[in-house]
Order: sequence, then structure tokens, then C-alpha cells
Amino acid sequence: MSTPPTELENSIQLALEAATAANDSAEDVARVSTETLAAAARLDKFAKGMKPLLFGVVAAAVLCVALAGLVYLRTLSDMRTATATQIEALTVFSKSVGDLQAQLETLGDMSAQVAAIEAAQTAGLERLEAAMTAETARLAEAISGTEDPAAPQMLRGLVDRIEASHGETRDAFAKGLSDLQLAMTRMLAERAQVAQPVTQSAAAPAKPVAKPPARKKPQARAEPNPFGFP
Repeated sequence: MSTPPTELENSIQLALEAATAANDSAEDVARVSTETLAAAARLDKFAKGMKPLLFGVVAAAVLCVALAGLVYLRTLSDMRTATATQIEALTVFSKSVGDLQAQLETLGDMSAQVAAIEAAQTAGLERLEAAMTAETARLAEAISGTEDPAAPQMLRGLVDRIEASHGETRDAFAKGLSDLQLAMTRMLAERAQVAQPVTQSAAAPAKPVAKPPARKKPQARAEPNPFGFP
């Protein structure tokens, strides 16, 4: 039994179409395969280019961690040193405060002694004035009975010299007391400056307190000869 020509032509046509579709599919597969290989090549190239960058990033991260560790250790060491320095500064400050307190007590005792000496000196000066007044009156009475014309002049000169010497002695004593009080005030002010906080940063050694300059004691004025003619 033979196949009709129409069916044969249809079969051939279908076979040709199937072959064409197979060729198209093969071309598509080849193109996709080519594109896939190209994409894989690009990925490999990108990966090769990214490897140094990744290595650099990792190395930078490790370096940053190492530097951070060094900074932390250095900071910790500095903090320990600062703590030890502050403790030592507080010890020195406490000792300075104790010494200042002792010196303040000593200065208070000296002030009380100076006040007592001043009161005693004032009383002594008053007694000296009374004795000088009585002696002057006695000399005046003793000389008033004589007929020496130079006696009043001698008495006047004697009284003037005694009063001048007494005034100079009183002024010298008052000046000495004033200098002593000024020196004590300066010493208190300098000690107060030493007692101020020592830290504001690293502790610096306390500056030595300058001693007040030694005051020369007023020299006693030589008493004039009361019997010398002026």
C-alpha cells in the first residue's frame, strides 16, 4: 500500500521544520554556552582583580586592630603612670598641708608672744616715761635752787635730748613690730599659695618657699650725756 503524495509531502515538510527547529535550538544552545563561558571568564577576571583588594582590606583591618591594641596598651600604661603620679602628688600635698598646719600653729604662738611682748614693751615705755618725768622734775627742783645762769639752758637741752631719744626708741620699736607683722603676713600668703591644688596635670615638685629677708634689729641709740653742755 503506497502513501499518498500529499501525506508524503506533509511528512517531508514536518521533517524539514523539525530539522530547522533542531538547528535553531542548537544555535541557541551554542550562543547561550558562549555567553555563559564569556560570563564565567568575566567572573574569573573580576575575581582575580578583587583578590588583591580583598587581601589589602584584610591586611588593613589587621593593621588597624594591631594599632588599636598598641594605643590601648599605651593609654593603659599612661593611665597607670598618671594614677601613680597623682597618688604621689596627693601624698606630698597631704604632707605639705600638715607642715603648713604646724607652721600656722607656730605662727599663732609667735603672734601671741609678739602681742605679749608689745604689751610689756608699752608698759615698760610708760614706766620709763614716768621715771623720766620724775627725774626731770627732780633735776629741775635741784637746779632751781642754784644761781647758775646756764642751768635752765642745760635743763632744757637735757629734756629735749631725752624726749628725742625716747621718741626715736619708740619709733624704732614700732617699726620693728610692723616689719615682723609684715614678714609673718608674707609667710602666711606664701604658705597658702603652696597649699593650693597640685594637679591640674602631672604633679610638679613643690616650689621652695622663699624665706623672708632677715630684718636688722634697730641699734640702740647711744644715750647723750645729760651733763654735757649743748
